[in-house]
Amino acid sequence: MTPPILKRFLFSWEQNKLLGIAIFLLFLGGSIVFALQPDPPRPKTFYRIRGQLAYSNPPPLFTSTGAELQEQGRLIPVDILFSTSVQQRFQERLQLGNRQMKEVLDQKLNISSPQPDNPQVVNLEYRNSPTPEEGINRLAVLMNEMVEQSRLVNTSQLRNRIQALEQRLGTVQLELAAAEEAFYRFISTEGTSLLAVQDGSLFTGITGAQQQQRQIKLFLEEIEGQIDSIVTQLGLTPEQAYTVASLSADPVLANLQAQVTGIKSQIRNLEKDLRADHPNLRTLQKQLNALEASAEERADEILGTNPRYRPLPGKLRENSSLDPARQELANSLILLQTQREGILRQLASVQETEEDLRRQYEQFPDRQLQQARLVQEVETQRALYQTIVTALIDAQSAEAETTGSYTIAQAPIVEKFNSPLVSTNRLLILVAGTGMGLVSATAAIFLLALLDDRLHTPKELRELLISRDVPVLGNIPHIRSLNARQEEEAIITNTESSYLAFYERARSNLVRYSSPSTKVILVTSVHDNEGKSVNAYNLGITAANAGKRTLIIEADLRSSSNVSWLDLEADSNAHHEPLKYYSKPNYQDNGLDKEAVRLVPSVPNLSIIPSPGKLQQVAAIIESDELRRLIEDARGRFDTVIIDTPSLSKCNDALLLESLSDGIVLITRPGVSQGSMLGDTIDQFTEIEVPILGAIINNPEKFGSDFSINPLENSAAKEDTFEISSN
Repeated sequence: MTPPILKRFLFSWEQNKLLGIAIFLLFLGGSIVFALQPDPPRPKTFYRIRGQLAYSNPPPLFTSTGAELQEQGRLIPVDILFSTSVQQRFQERLQLGNRQMKEVLDQKLNISSPQPDNPQVVNLEYRNSPTPEEGINRLAVLMNEMVEQSRLVNTSQLRNRIQALEQRLGTVQLELAAAEEAFYRFISTEGTSLLAVQDGSLFTGITGAQQQQRQIKLFLEEIEGQIDSIVTQLGLTPEQAYTVASLSADPVLANLQAQVTGIKSQIRNLEKDLRADHPNLRTLQKQLNALEASAEERADEILGTNPRYRPLPGKLRENSSLDPARQELANSLILLQTQREGILRQLASVQETEEDLRRQYEQFPDRQLQQARLVQEVETQRALYQTIVTALIDAQSAEAETTGSYTIAQAPIVEKFNSPLVSTNRLLILVAGTGMGLVSATAAIFLLALLDDRLHTPKELRELLISRDVPVLGNIPHIRSLNARQEEEAIITNTESSYLAFYERARSNLVRYSSPSTKVILVTSVHDNEGKSVNAYNLGITAANAGKRTLIIEADLRSSSNVSWLDLEADSNAHHEPLKYYSKPNYQDNGLDKEAVRLVPSVPNLSIIPSPGKLQQVAAIIESDELRRLIEDARGRFDTVIIDTPSLSKCNDALLLESLSDGIVLITRPGVSQGSMLGDTIDQFTEIEVPILGAIINNPEKFGSDFSINPLENSAAKEDTFEISSN
């Protein structure tokens, strides 16, 4: 089996062989011209100048930075010693032009890196010098510039280090100041607490607070015992005692209570002789109510708005009339209660003080750790600051010791030699030119094959169609049939033709993979020259041979009619009035129209509507009611209707007629169909839900294919080369 990439190459060679031959001849001609050149003249005398740079052993150094720079100088690569700046200084000192400088760099100068056996030596060579003086002068200048470059590199590194140390020193100074400030701020706020813990005063304060609490509690118990004793004797709570004492001590309230008592005595005396509604009793009752209201108001004034000290309702007289002994007990109870409340507040204060001292004592470890961390931070920053200051002083002192890392170990020496006589091997040049020509031509053809988007083999077409779920109805070979006039034609009207089997297989697959109601089939292709019209005719002939009443409609109104393939002639006047041409359904008994529908004499059951020819305003005719009614009438009178439409790359007529059909059959052809456009067309049809009944691979030519394939099978069918003779 021929690989697909080789097939593509062969197709590309077939189409671009003139370009390949031209490339081959171009290389072959160049090699011939080069081979015919005369031999070079006799050898000339040239001079080679050699020199060496070696690592210099500096005098004793007194700074660590200077020693470190000298050690790093051993590792300076040759690219830095021969940098662009060195080349510019070399060119300026020797006053060389750009062209001369390029010649020196490319052809004459050679600088070798240090070798493993001698890592401290750089070898320099100046070749092909016409005079020894020129080579010695140029190589000496270069060696001096490279030595100077090593010194400049060391100086630059030292200055960069000093600058970096100065920048770092400023940052460290700020960090040290911040650390010291944080430490001082901590000491100013927490130092007293830490000192109190360390000298034991804080622990002494906690113990003293606890001792004071015990004393206060003892004294409080004594006060509460006295209060309980007086409460038992007096029968009043401290709040009630305060109320009674306050009311009993007021003379105004005592006077009002005396008047109330007098009026109540008068009322009791009169009630013995008078009725309850007697005017005198009413008057006394009013006076009694007024005096009681006044007494209530006076009690409110004495006690204030605190409900805790208000007398019980209806007991104002009892609450305001204590004897002197009970009055003294009430005053003592009030005094003891006041003293108790003061002692409780004192106890709460001492307890709060103890809690505060305890919290300070518990926070001591954290504060001590924080203090240690701040002290360590300050010490670390001070040590870093001192280290950077020391390094900066050392680097500044090393400026006086900075020298180059390399020196001239061997001054330029001269070697004389003659250029060898080189004879031209003309046969080798011709062979090389021939090989390069073949390779270049093959590469160009192969590149064009890779850039070609066309699908050159049936296998490639089949894989693209199957990947998009489009059934492959059949592979149609190149038809080499001869008609009665011994002319080659692609239309199969002979029922004994061996080519008819391919279309019968395609039609049977079309019937299998379409619905039973499918009648109107639209045949189109993406590009021109893919054989859509030939396949439309042959599918119609195959259907007619199967006993189906078949109608072929030439709907390509942008091209001339192909009805001559069936030995018929188109109506020469149809293009003048195309709508009238399509609007004459004058059917006879056999259902054929005299004007538009034409019987094909050579094929039974086959009729055709020839195209009126090349028309203007094709879209208006395609979308006309006349053509629509014609197709609808044909659907009712014929078993199969095949509509031949223009290619999709030419116009959009096929999509305008798609709604009148039951599905589309795509015609493809190896070497013509482009993969990107074919794939995009199928994807577009799928997106707008245009039914694709299948595809036919037309004219595989000499690569052939297996014609007994399953159109929905994912694996590619075996390809066979075939040749079918004409009948």
